Amino acid sequence: MEDKRKEILKAIITDEETVLLRLKKLVDAAKPFLKVEEKTGLVVISPDFGFANSDRIFLLLLGKYFAMNYGILKDDSVKLGDISAELAIKRTTLPAPLKTLMDNGIVERPKENTYKINPYKADHLLCKLNEKYLASKKK
Repeated sequence: MEDKRKEILKAIITDEETVLLRLKKLVDAAKPFLKVEEKTGLVVISPDFGFANSDRIFLLLLGKYFAMNYGILKDDSVKLGDISAELAIKRTTLPAPLKTLMDNGIVERPKENTYKINPYKADHLLCKLNEKYLASKKK
């Protein structure tokens, strides 16, 4: 019985190599837009692009996810006040773009006033950012 169960479930089981390949694709797509400071996990968003607030929030949370995966941070969740401080955006301005990101499944709220990226939805938005910002730079 256990062997049959495993055989059925095997179709959805992935390996570490596949997970790492997905992470590499995210990093490659994000490189033009952000860097992560190695000692502190501070996310530096490129000043070369006129990002909307929702894009900046997304990139900050994505950078925190990368910092956690690298081992700089223990957790990739960011409190609302920290988002405001790190991006120099008024706290009262954050709910609308965060709601949009959450409605699209890109950002999750693991607990009250704390946000984190959903890495399985990040690639779609990164693709859009690449099209929007990198294509316009080439013109």
